[in-house]
Amino acid sequence: MDGTILLVKAALVAGPAIWMTVAVYDNWVHAALNREAVATVMRFDVMERDFPDDFAIVAHRRISDPRLIDLAFHAIRWAETIAAVVLLLSSCLLVASALGAMAPDTATAFAIVAMTFFSLIWAAFIIGGNYFHYYFCHQWGQSNHFMFMYWGLFVIVILML
Repeated sequence: MDGTILLVKAALVAGPAIWMTVAVYDNWVHAALNREAVATVMRFDVMERDFPDDFAIVAHRRISDPRLIDLAFHAIRWAETIAAVVLLLSSCLLVASALGAMAPDTATAFAIVAMTFFSLIWAAFIIGGNYFHYYFCHQWGQSNHFMFMYWGLFVIVILML
C-alpha cells in the first residue's frame, strides 16, 4: 500500500509539473506573448482606459520602463523554469521511492519544497497583481492565480499526510 500512496503522490505532483512545463515552453518559445501580458498589467493599460478615475489614484505605481518590464518578465520566466524542473524531478523521486530506490521521507520532503515553490509563484502573482490593481481589469488572471495557488496547497496537504 505504501508504494501505491507514493505513486498517487507522484501523479499529483506530476500534474502541476506538466502544466508548468507547458507554461515554461510558451514563455521561452513565445516570450513576446506573455511579456506583453506582464507589461499590460505593469503599465496599467486597461485600467487607464476603462477606469480613468481609479487609475488616477494609483497611476504613480505604473511601470513603463521596458527594461524593468523585461527584468520582471525574465524573473518570472526563470522562477517558473526552476519550478518546472524541480516539480518534474520531485515526481520522479516519488516514483523512485515507490520502487524502493530511495527513502520515502526524502522524496516527499523534496516534493513538498517543490510544491511550496509552485504555490509561492502564484502567491507572488496575486501580491504583485494587487499592487498593480489587476483585479480591476484582469479578473481571469487573478482567478487563475488563486486556482494555481490552491492546487499547489492541496497537493502539499496530500504530501504531508
